[in-house]
Amino acid sequence: MIFYCGSKTPGMEKIEPESGAKLTESKMIAAFCIADPLEEPWHWFPCDFGSDGTVQYNELYPNAFKECTAGKSGFIYTVEAEEEEVVPSGEIVNVCHPKKPLEITGCIEIADLYDWLMEEEDMGRFRLCLFEQKTRQELLLWQNSILRYLAKYKMIDDQECAYAKFVMEKLPSAWEKYRKLCGK
Repeated sequence: MIFYCGSKTPGMEKIEPESGAKLTESKMIAAFCIADPLEEPWHWFPCDFGSDGTVQYNELYPNAFKECTAGKSGFIYTVEAEEEEVVPSGEIVNVCHPKKPLEITGCIEIADLYDWLMEEEDMGRFRLCLFEQKTRQELLLWQNSILRYLAKYKMIDDQECAYAKFVMEKLPSAWEKYRKLCGK
C-alpha cells in the first residue's frame, strides 16, 4: 500500500516509529498535517469525507483555511508499507503510525500550501467548505465534536494546552459552552 506523510522537515530518508509521523492513504490529509496549527500531541483537523469520498476541509471560523495554510511550506513524502506494518492513530480518521522504519520512496515539495491546495481543489481532489456556507446545524455538530474532545481530555483543568488555547481564541463560544458544562 502507498501511504503519504506530510512534514515540514526537509530531506527525510526514513519515517521512524518514534518520530510521531502520521501516515495516510490520502495525499490531501497528509497536506493538512503540514497545515496543523497546533503543537504535538494536539491536532486541528476539521476534515471529513463527502458522500462521494472526497476529503473536505471545514472552516469553523471565518478565513480559517487561509490562516492555517497560507505561507506554509513543507513536503509530502511517499512510503510503501503493508497493513501489518502500521497501526491506526486512534485520534485522526484514516491516519496511522509506522510500526517499523519505512524507507521514503518519493517526495512532493510544496512552496506555499495554500496555493498548492487551491490547485488541488480546482482539480477536484478535495473540497473546501467555507465558514460562510455552513448551516447552523453543521456548525453545531462540529461544536459538539469539539466539546466531546475538550471533555475527553479534561481541558478545563489544563487551559494552557495548545488545543484549549486554540479553542478559546478561535472558537470562544465553544469554550464558553464547555466552561458552563463543567460548572466553571
